[in-house]
Amino acid sequence: MSGARMPVTPEFGALLYVLARSSSARHIIEFGTSFGVSTIFLAAALRDNGGGRLVTTEFVAQKAASAAANLREAGLDDLVEIRVGDVMTTLAQDVPQPIDLILLDASKGLYLDILLLLEPRLRRGGIVVSDRADLDGSDGGRAGAYLAYLSNPANGYRMASITTEALGQSFAHDIAVRS
Repeated sequence: MSGARMPVTPEFGALLYVLARSSSARHIIEFGTSFGVSTIFLAAALRDNGGGRLVTTEFVAQKAASAAANLREAGLDDLVEIRVGDVMTTLAQDVPQPIDLILLDASKGLYLDILLLLEPRLRRGGIVVSDRADLDGSDGGRAGAYLAYLSNPANGYRMASITTEALGQSFAHDIAVRS
């Protein structure tokens, strides 16, 4: 997957911007930088909110380097810190708080583990956005466990699922707010 270009759809990117902007986000965490398309939408919202910090993590160093170049070109690199490596290590410390928005957009089987890692720092009213958690392939049902966790009111979230369209395909997204 190191060379795969899997950017967010334009509609989903616009939604990310609107969610971050309307929630006055100042601290954002992103799992799955890839080439930085979603990162640009989120960083643009931070800029329009008056600044902040976006910490994003990417496993593949080549993708992180491309993302960094794209952010420099967009003039948003001063708002973004790209961490390269295993997400459970890269997000284990020095994460801005309170977290206003979390975007989960990489290995679906890790979504629940990452949410549980970051949850103590996620503010009330904070937003968790996941891309295509419905793709529960060979992860042993972990993506399904993530969706079940967010759907259970006892865990303190209200969740909605939406679908966007691009290139003749439908893409599912889940959005939850912490109550």
